[in-house]
Amino acid sequence: MDDGSRLPWILAIALLFAAAYFALAETAFASVSRSRIRTLVDRGDARAERAQAVLDDFDRAITTILIGTNIAHLSIASLVTVAVTRRWGLSAVSLSTLITTLAVFFAGEMLPKSIAKKYSETLSLAMAGSLQFFIKLFSPVSALLTRIGEAASRLTRGEPELSVTEDELYDIIEDMTEEGTLDEDQGDLISSALQFGDVTVESILTPRVDLEAIDIGRSHDEILNQIKAQNHSRLPVYEGSIDNIIGILQIRRFIKTYLRDRETLDVRALLDEPLFIHQSTNIDEVLPIMTKARMNIAVITDNYGGTLGIVTVEDILEELVGEIWDEDDVVEETVVDLGGGRYLVDAEESVSDVFETLDFKDPEENEELVNTLMGEWAYEQFAAIPKVGDSFDYHDLRVSVSEMEHNRILKLEVWRLPEDTESAEGGEGA
Repeated sequence: MDDGSRLPWILAIALLFAAAYFALAETAFASVSRSRIRTLVDRGDARAERAQAVLDDFDRAITTILIGTNIAHLSIASLVTVAVTRRWGLSAVSLSTLITTLAVFFAGEMLPKSIAKKYSETLSLAMAGSLQFFIKLFSPVSALLTRIGEAASRLTRGEPELSVTEDELYDIIEDMTEEGTLDEDQGDLISSALQFGDVTVESILTPRVDLEAIDIGRSHDEILNQIKAQNHSRLPVYEGSIDNIIGILQIRRFIKTYLRDRETLDVRALLDEPLFIHQSTNIDEVLPIMTKARMNIAVITDNYGGTLGIVTVEDILEELVGEIWDEDDVVEETVVDLGGGRYLVDAEESVSDVFETLDFKDPEENEELVNTLMGEWAYEQFAAIPKVGDSFDYHDLRVSVSEMEHNRILKLEVWRLPEDTESAEGGEGA
């Protein structure tokens, strides 16, 4: 075989490497974490800056890659056909075409893309400079093809452009947290912000059984004694029944007036107009309403107009940023490790937080449980009002009633069952 007959094969092999290069570049830049590249840019990495430039103009980069890939593939096919025809004649062209297609698919597409998927960051940083060269080299052809594509797209209506979905945002936050771009607290804060609009006031309120409220019919001294026994700055005031809240009393205003005009004090005149919110209202809607009304407390009503509880601005903010403590708060552990894989949890703790503590992955992926409270969830599992010691199983998780008060669940004990233990029916006593 002389040099003239070798040349097509040499060129074909070189073009196969070129096809592999463009396949590597396509998958590497499509798979690389943009947040990770931005972090490297912030650290002054010059290669990351070039990679960021490619990602910022990714449509143009993809067009360049497609041009390079097609040139390589078509050229390989043509060169092999010429070489085979010269060597073996037209009868061998069909077989050579099949072999060439398989070789290009494996060595020029599948293998490079598998490698690029695994080492996307390393390859993106390494190939950014050379890819920028090809972007400039093919820019005239790329610009022409882009204009043709835009002209064709204007002839059809097409579908509206999709934005990033909520699930994709959660995946991005998780990736950034794992990569170290976000610390765990920042990731939790952003996740809370995404869930903020899905939480209703019913899930964060102080229930009526725990509600400290003033009966307007009590004497001034009795009201003062009640105020001294707690540390709230405002209290709801009712007449006759807690379902008939007539106003909100500012404690400081009451005490100041009591000391100055004790004999002529009229509590009704000191009351602020109550703000009533239905239990199904989302907290992202309530916060602007309370801010506009300059109210710190909202009374939450049920479907019959009765008082379900109250919500404060602090309750809403805690849903976003976590527990806010002040000097008057008593620190109480809502989840206590009892040892042996058992936990004592407060009934007001969310199901999702307890699952996370036990590292329990919900097989049913029940989204309704995300913002459900443990006490509420437990009550739903029993056919009648439970007693201390009653339990139910949820897959390999056992939940037992540990403490109750006036038919209200206060504490629950939760633990994982051994793998060989069959789950009992929900609501069945242990």
